[in-house]
Amino acid sequence: MRFALTFALGLGLLTVGGPLAAQEFRGVALGAPIPETAPEPTGSEVAPPFGYTLWQFDDGLSMSATRDAETGVVLYLEMWRTQSAGTAETPLPGLTFGATTRGDLAEIFGSEGIVFENRGRFVEVGPMAVFFISYEVAGSDRVVSFVTIQPLSEASEETADASVLDAVIVADGRYLDQIWGGNRGRLDGYTPIADPFGAD
Repeated sequence: MRFALTFALGLGLLTVGGPLAAQEFRGVALGAPIPETAPEPTGSEVAPPFGYTLWQFDDGLSMSATRDAETGVVLYLEMWRTQSAGTAETPLPGLTFGATTRGDLAEIFGSEGIVFENRGRFVEVGPMAVFFISYEVAGSDRVVSFVTIQPLSEASEETADASVLDAVIVADGRYLDQIWGGNRGRLDGYTPIADPFGAD
């Protein structure tokens, strides 16, 4: 997961479209090149057709961006907390790393979202159960995805809603279709959500 997982697969170049521009993490916006005013990265790599950039911040949060190596346009942004971060504010108003739960997300957004065929809803990573809950942003080709975690020793179908937010992803949906699988399953009650970043 994290930065390493975005070192994906030799896929065809994508062109990001759509009017939304507010989806950004610390000055780096989805659908635009990384600006010169962005924080100094920890590392950067180009493996055509994509480029990858990683940031690690003093507050215990980290961030990665996957971009089109030719145009520089960002296709995927992820922010996550390290163990030292404890609870911390996310890029989305009202959501807190380490405190907001999977159950909270389903209540806020009205359903448990969509499931990408190759990503699924759950994986085991070391001693942790890792859950994915994703939503299409209405009127766009973008997806917001949340990663929640819980000790594997405590995880079950009954306790999964108590897993806590550990990462936030916003991405071009066509890019996710290629790395996570294009057959999106829609769970009960699902509809695309209004842009949670507050774009008009």
